[in-house]
Amino acid sequence: MNRSVFITLASLLCAAVTQAEPRTFTNTEGKSIKADLVRVEGENAVLKLANLSVAKVPLASLSKADEAYVKAWWEDNKDNIGAMDFQLAIDKNTKRIDRKRSRSGGNGGGGNNQFSQVVTKMQKNEIQYACILKSYVKKEISDITVNYTIYKRVSTRDKDGSKLTVEETDGTTTIKSIKALGSATFETDVMPCESNSQTGGNGPSTKRSETVEGFVVTLSVAGKEFLKQCYPDNYIERLEEKEKREDSRPLR
Repeated sequence: MNRSVFITLASLLCAAVTQAEPRTFTNTEGKSIKADLVRVEGENAVLKLANLSVAKVPLASLSKADEAYVKAWWEDNKDNIGAMDFQLAIDKNTKRIDRKRSRSGGNGGGGNNQFSQVVTKMQKNEIQYACILKSYVKKEISDITVNYTIYKRVSTRDKDGSKLTVEETDGTTTIKSIKALGSATFETDVMPCESNSQTGGNGPSTKRSETVEGFVVTLSVAGKEFLKQCYPDNYIERLEEKEKREDSRPLR
């Protein structure tokens, strides 16, 4: 198949849930290429190539067998929706609630007394993700279920040493409907984050720091997932890499 007939569509680089299994397509000139069939647009088949680029190929340029396959597949799947039918924009909003710094004990005037002074710092923030879902589907879609997970990193340090953990908080909401070629908005619950530290005095220094490091959201209709996205963009990859590292650790 002549690669010059491919038109790359940068806006369609996401994988579609409804795409067919990889297939070797052959054109009327006998040239072949392996690709995933994503959907049909008018008289064109939309294919995702091995390099993840997406192209439109005229149905008339395909072999009779492949043309028949594409039309039959599309008849069975044309009402399905996938990631390529939507665009999801995610914003992370941070609101500072409080910030304090205090000193107690000691006189700060030099000598040994200055070491008894305790310095305490505290900061409280609220994190919330606001999302805008844009639809490229030419029909109204109702009852979209939104499931999400917010990942908060908690770092502590005390007399027993340092510790780092990641807390996962799940949430859900619903988009009642999104009109054809329309858009809809939704927000997550507010995630509080508090950081505090204490230094000086006669005891050990202590510190606790909470930071929201990532957000993963999935959208589904009637129990079928059609879109999964994260913030920042590479956070799902980071989670997968972390899981691989933990799985590869030798048992003690």
